[in-house]
Amino acid sequence: MELLQLRYFCDAALSENFSATARKYFVPPSCISQSIARLERELSCALFHHLGNRIALSDAGRRFYQSASAALSLLAEGADAVREGAGALGGTLDIVCTCIRSTVTKAVERFTVEYPAVSLLLRHEMQKTADFDLLISDRCPFAYRERVLILDEPISLAVAKSHPLADAESISVTALAGERFISMPEGRSLNEITKEACAAAGFAPNIAIRLEDPAYIRKYVEMSLGVAFVPGITWEGLFSDGVVLREVPGLRRKIYAYLPSDRNEKQSTGIFLDMLRAVHGTAAE
Repeated sequence: MELLQLRYFCDAALSENFSATARKYFVPPSCISQSIARLERELSCALFHHLGNRIALSDAGRRFYQSASAALSLLAEGADAVREGAGALGGTLDIVCTCIRSTVTKAVERFTVEYPAVSLLLRHEMQKTADFDLLISDRCPFAYRERVLILDEPISLAVAKSHPLADAESISVTALAGERFISMPEGRSLNEITKEACAAAGFAPNIAIRLEDPAYIRKYVEMSLGVAFVPGITWEGLFSDGVVLREVPGLRRKIYAYLPSDRNEKQSTGIFLDMLRAVHGTAAE
């Protein structure tokens, strides 16, 4: 059993795709599948079910993942502790960021200049397990020992200038029951905000268009293909003159940096958090 085998296995367990793991490690997909096959022979069990274009952990694979991921975390923490004890800051800082990417990018830019020996692993999708050092999001499905407020911002309604709602200074969610919404895919922050706000107002939103790229959400609103709930601070100044933003009373979102309860905090985590908070001048709760 080799350390690299365990890394391949744990990454594939999260991505559920050998090809995605291969791209991350810059190796052919066959290298990942052969490595996993050797591991399965050594353990005398199948670690994955093969489901068309994706894979999923078997019962044995789930049990082994718990131990393997814990072992890799302990090794990484031990290596970081040795470096920090020697006065050096290195290792890998694993960050999951589901929103406010532009804010995080500013902190990343500064961090990488000041601490080039630290490798950053930045992912933009919510993970299935708390296998990271820091989660930046407006929600956390995992147990956490601390959260740090990064941003508290209003949610506005974006409408085309030609839309009848453009003349109103403020718009209640109940007034949007018959509207077509443009939003992001299921599970993303703006999609969840749209569904939750409309449910609180007594109706299910007609999300007619779902887009991964925020730039196209703004473009489709300008084309009058629907309305959209959008961040009032982080998207400020990104709309064309053909779109207006209107206040939605009481609708806000709070973005936190969450530290998972089963991870020891690295020195690099605290430094990155300070840089991230400095972008908006926020403080810990």
